[in-house]
Amino acid sequence: MSDAEVVTAKNADSSQDPLVLKFGGSLVEQLGAQLYPSVTATVAELISNAWDADAENVWVTVPFEEDWATGAELIVLDDGHGMTRQQAQDAYLVVGRKRRLTSLGDRSEGGRLVHGRKGIGKLAAFGTAGYLECTTTRGDAPTAFAIDYDAVRQLRPDEDYQVEAVQPTPLVTPDGVVLERGTRIRLSSLRVKRKISAKSFQTSMSRRFALRDMTVLINGEPLARFSIDLQFRLPKDQAPDGVEVDEDGWGIETLPTGETVRWWIGFTEKPLAEGDQQGISVLARSKMAQRPFKFERSQGTTAQLGLEYLVGEVEADWLDQGNDIELDYIQSNRDQLQLEDARLDEFMNWGRRRLTWALRARQDLRAEAAVAEAEQNAELDEMLEVYTAREKRAMLGVAGKLARLPEVDQGDVNNIMRSVVNSRSDVQVRQLMEQIEEEDEPVQDRMWSLVAQFGLIDARRLMSVIEARIATIEKLQKALEEGAKEVPEIHNIVRGDAWLLDPRWHLLGDEIDVTTMPGVTFSPETEAESGNHLDYLFALVPTAPASVDEVVVVEIKRGAYSSGVPRKADLDEVNKFHSYVQAVAQHYAKNTVPPTVRGLMVAQGYTQQADSIRKGLEQIPSPRLEFKTWDRVLDETHRMHLGWLEVSRGRSNRAG
Repeated sequence: MSDAEVVTAKNADSSQDPLVLKFGGSLVEQLGAQLYPSVTATVAELISNAWDADAENVWVTVPFEEDWATGAELIVLDDGHGMTRQQAQDAYLVVGRKRRLTSLGDRSEGGRLVHGRKGIGKLAAFGTAGYLECTTTRGDAPTAFAIDYDAVRQLRPDEDYQVEAVQPTPLVTPDGVVLERGTRIRLSSLRVKRKISAKSFQTSMSRRFALRDMTVLINGEPLARFSIDLQFRLPKDQAPDGVEVDEDGWGIETLPTGETVRWWIGFTEKPLAEGDQQGISVLARSKMAQRPFKFERSQGTTAQLGLEYLVGEVEADWLDQGNDIELDYIQSNRDQLQLEDARLDEFMNWGRRRLTWALRARQDLRAEAAVAEAEQNAELDEMLEVYTAREKRAMLGVAGKLARLPEVDQGDVNNIMRSVVNSRSDVQVRQLMEQIEEEDEPVQDRMWSLVAQFGLIDARRLMSVIEARIATIEKLQKALEEGAKEVPEIHNIVRGDAWLLDPRWHLLGDEIDVTTMPGVTFSPETEAESGNHLDYLFALVPTAPASVDEVVVVEIKRGAYSSGVPRKADLDEVNKFHSYVQAVAQHYAKNTVPPTVRGLMVAQGYTQQADSIRKGLEQIPSPRLEFKTWDRVLDETHRMHLGWLEVSRGRSNRAG
């Protein structure tokens, strides 16, 4: 409807009452219980209110380890400036009041940068409780009132809620001190269904705040800054080129947009549980603006397997600046960024780059630490006495290479090193190690992964396993030479033995119709083959409890025609493979923390046109694409298993 039509309609209906937009009580449910569904979220908002009131101290009382029956209460008391009756009416009891559009702007009375913004944080209490009682004192007259969540929720759009007046009682701290001013929020009819651990609650709350001018006591225990035992802390232990490091060990960088970020990234020695600990949290104005995450997705390869050890913080006050809601970077619940906002692209890109750098730095630091530990290991030192200086250096270098494998823990490095040193005198073992040293780095990683997987013991048992694998390799090689069809012959062999391509891979699915994958709009560049089924989806996964961090889309082509003539993949097939990988990346992009998606195509060769486009596609950083020939794949796999077979035979003969 045009402006002229609106005016005409208004004039035509001037005798009638104007149309009015009204809100029902269920809005409180949407803005309270659903935006703030946890006790930590509720308490965090109440602490933020105390901050905005210039409180120096906050006392939080939580019924930990108790069944939250009808009589249980959660109390948050602060010594801030409190509210008069009129202030309570004009500020606290107005839902949606834009806090930063007052005369003080985005500062509190005492000059603090406030946390409040949209005027809905006060409803956070109803994510945990059914009844709220507020007592506040400013000046001589205290004000006390109560709000019944169920009664508010049932309001009709034509009704106002009459706040219940209650008898004010003194504001008394847990140690008996009567406060002359401040605010106490008492929550009852608690709806939490399970007991809450004091330790996990403290940890979660410590990640939500970095307050320096206000003390928070939770059941008498001070809320400390987030702290965790780390194996490595960056940039303190290793800094990127050109990055400023302050006296606290935080990195300081300026984004292309001109905004500044301050950060640290750490890695623990043992995997972290998902949830409040694992990941990087983002703070703005000393309060969490983004729950721990991993910048949505991470570029790179197997180094991403270190994510389950990852922890860190980023400070970026500019994420919560100003008073314009339309320019806000943070979601309404105030603990998640609006990650789809294009204005955050540079920030997200910086985070992904820095995370990729940190994971690789961890590999380097792990390698250095493993070598240093091996050099100081008295048992290994005694075992190495019989070797020359050159051999000792080579043996110690093995520790560093093993430590660079993300799936190998430090304890495993030490155990494998003992086995390697003990076996070095075996001719076959020495030859195998020399062979590994001569390979390219990617092949070395695969070989050392087998070392970690098989070890150098139980020779007789391993002989049967390795001989069976070599038979499988030869079976596949023969099928390719004889022109076996891609489906079902070749497909079934690879599906049952993913180690043919890489010993670290686990099958997620095969013959997957990409058009049925949620979140995918599949538009292949060609229709060279009927159907839209990709061959395999593999996951490169670490040991539990880590989640999948890298997914590999694999497309295979038959090695020869039935006549025996080698078959080469053509341009259309290469383009369709590229479309498959893009579709899978699109599917996983909807995850909170999407895995890295990359692709591998294996064929006997590539036509001239296909080879030209292949070289260009391999230069694209994401999703990363790799093209191999069957000869290369089988040669690498065959050689590493033959080496193991010789080792096993030699050890078995001596044992016999």
